[in-house]
Amino acid sequence: MKRLSLILSVMVLGLLTALDAAGQAQVYTRKEKLKDFTAKTTKVVLSGDEFLDEALKESVSTTWTLSPYEFCTNEEFQKLKTSDNFYFLIVASSRQKKEEEAGIDLLTLVKGGEGASESIDGMLEVVSFPFRAAQYPSGREASLLPAFLQIIQDHVSTLADTEMKAYSNLSAKDTRKLKTKRIYFWEEDLSKQVGTQVRGSLDEDIIIEEDEEAVDKVFVGGDVNTVVSYVVAPETPVDGSVCYKMLIGSDTRELYYFKKHKITSKNGKGFLASDIKAIKSIRKK
Repeated sequence: MKRLSLILSVMVLGLLTALDAAGQAQVYTRKEKLKDFTAKTTKVVLSGDEFLDEALKESVSTTWTLSPYEFCTNEEFQKLKTSDNFYFLIVASSRQKKEEEAGIDLLTLVKGGEGASESIDGMLEVVSFPFRAAQYPSGREASLLPAFLQIIQDHVSTLADTEMKAYSNLSAKDTRKLKTKRIYFWEEDLSKQVGTQVRGSLDEDIIIEEDEEAVDKVFVGGDVNTVVSYVVAPETPVDGSVCYKMLIGSDTRELYYFKKHKITSKNGKGFLASDIKAIKSIRKK
């Protein structure tokens, strides 16, 4: 055993020496790969959907500050995607195993590189944000888009700090602040689990609006100390589809609540009774 260990040690030492001599001993970690983000241009890929593209242009122009940016078409993206001189912000569809077609769209930030020659899946993913239902989206995503972009930038700005942070997932960092916020839920963002009894247990600063425009007006107006609900799930989910639930600050554009669950016959799309229980618990502390 000692002889085998000695032989392996000599082999490893020889390999490292050879690599060092050849100048090939560099190891590029995720942190190292992402540290150039602020210096590289982010190409915002337009979808060809006039309504969405106008929203992207306006929101990026007023919100994106973390790196230089330019807009490009999908055709230009296909030509440039193998270059590591660019990052790309693109709307990409996501399909779960049991779904016959894509259930939701993601707002995905990726780095260009050789892996992109096959598909976007081969690119280095920086972060993906649940954006909207892939089929028949509500249109609310356009109103909330500035917040989505700010949340993405806030997350990306921390990734090059340490190797551990480089692998961190998108999350709500200040959930405890919900204790003092006025919360506006759009009726359609609540699952069928949230019935009369649960609704009756809510405090006066948790408001359920039947009209989605009333909720979006709160966000667009930047109402102080308020948050609004936003749910991303397939229009027609199947068992195994994923539902994302968020509470987003109207004035701060911060993510205060971010959870997901798999849809089943018991747990439909929208905030579940367990989500409401968790939010109520935070407000009682």
